[in-house]
Amino acid sequence: MRLCGALMIGLACGLVVGCQEEATQSKANKNLDAELVNTLNNIGVENAIITQHTLYPYHFVTGGEQLNDLGQRDFAVLAKHFTEHPGVLNIRRGEVSAELYNGRVAYVVSRLKEAGVEKNRVTVSDEMPGGTGMSSERVVTILQKETQTLTTTRRGASSGMITQ
Repeated sequence: MRLCGALMIGLACGLVVGCQEEATQSKANKNLDAELVNTLNNIGVENAIITQHTLYPYHFVTGGEQLNDLGQRDFAVLAKHFTEHPGVLNIRRGEVSAELYNGRVAYVVSRLKEAGVEKNRVTVSDEMPGGTGMSSERVVTILQKETQTLTTTRRGASSGMITQ
C-alpha cells in the first residue's frame, strides 16, 4: 500500500513538473510569435513611411517647428533611408504661416545633416506623397471627355453607324 501511494505521489509530481515545463515552453513560443508579428508590422510601417516620404503638419508640435513623437519616429526612418538612397522629402505646409513652415523646413534640414544625410541626396518640397500628380480639374475634364466619347460611340452603334 505504501509502495502504491509513493508511486502515485511520484507520478503526480512528474506530471506537474512536465506540465510546468510545457507551460514555460508555450509562453516562450507565444513571446516569439508576438515578436515576429511586431517585427513584421514594424517593417510594414517603415516601408509605408519611406514610400510616402512625407512629413505632415501633424508630425510637428502644434504651433512649433520641432517634431513631435510621431514625427521623430517617421523622421528617423526617413533619415536612415536617405543616408543610403537619394530622394525627395515632402514637408507639407498645411494651414501654417509661411514663417512657421520655413522654420519647420530649416529644422528638418538641420536634423538631416545631424543624422549624416548629405545635402545633395535629399530634395525638400511641399508636394503630395506620390508627387505633384494631376490636378483634380484635369481629371474631371478627362472623365467628361471619356464619358462623351462613350456616349457618342453607343449612339453610333445603335443607329448602325461606326465611329472611330
